[in-house]
Amino acid sequence: MNRRIVVFVALCAIAVAAGCGDKKEPGSAKSGAPKHLTGSPGNPSDTTGSYYATNPYFKIQGPMLDTLRVKKKRFEITRDEYWEDEGGVLANPYFEVWYPAGRLSVTHAMYVFEELMPARKKFAEFFGDAPLDLLVIRCSKELEDYKRLVNREWWYYADIKGDSLTFSPVYILVKRGISKIAIPHEYYQWAIGKITQNGAPRWMEEGMASYVSGEGDILLDEMYEFAETDVSMSPERIEEILQGEQDRRESRIAYYRSYRMIQQLIDKHGEEKVREAIVLIGRGNTLEQACTKALNMGYAALLQDASDYTVDLTRKKK
Repeated sequence: MNRRIVVFVALCAIAVAAGCGDKKEPGSAKSGAPKHLTGSPGNPSDTTGSYYATNPYFKIQGPMLDTLRVKKKRFEITRDEYWEDEGGVLANPYFEVWYPAGRLSVTHAMYVFEELMPARKKFAEFFGDAPLDLLVIRCSKELEDYKRLVNREWWYYADIKGDSLTFSPVYILVKRGISKIAIPHEYYQWAIGKITQNGAPRWMEEGMASYVSGEGDILLDEMYEFAETDVSMSPERIEEILQGEQDRRESRIAYYRSYRMIQQLIDKHGEEKVREAIVLIGRGNTLEQACTKALNMGYAALLQDASDYTVDLTRKKK
């Protein structure tokens, strides 16, 4: 399909853009006047003065430039600026995506939009609405920069702080084959926190984000590494680990078990009631009240119900 061809071209561009320069903090002052990469200010379809078309360093011509302009219109991007030594930003009413300086690095940001806009639509359809708050996103240049910025290791998709999200380098998520799950997952996690006013326990937030993003198979595959160890974990311990997420083994077990807890509740009570419980948390209800109203049980009983599953790490023969 044509879409697959476009995505392939974008991924190739991301791989080429892996090496790029430093940039300042999102939202900080920039030195000098910004360039407008894919069109003139206020008119994305106007190619007059397009930095990409006129600067030989970028050499973005023909199909690639056309694709960027089409996506800019589709995603309603109203801010498109670039500083040669610091990188650039693309923004619409919902997302402000900062990306590193370098050849073709705008494709990092556009790829994030490619995943986040459908994710936002899916979230709104699933929960009945989506946050209107602006989410500021930073695309890390390289893995070492990401680790330094967020104090996390390579296995951690992204770091969420308030209404800001810092991703592991996009090209690495693509190479790992998890970008289409990881990027929406982080948005869902942030959005669930917003609609619950951060009143949901971390296991519920994490597990529902995994459920909506379709992360279950990835989480199970990661669990096989620990098949020879004790992977049992109480709900209290899961919650404790998710508050810090420092150890890879414990964190991945907690991620998987959070997902299984949500899946177990949905299997027993239905998707609608579990979703309702989460929504009610953000509507002035305590956790206990939300569980009682939606599922006719208190939080302690819900934990017991959610934990009533088995983990089988025996690989099936093909």
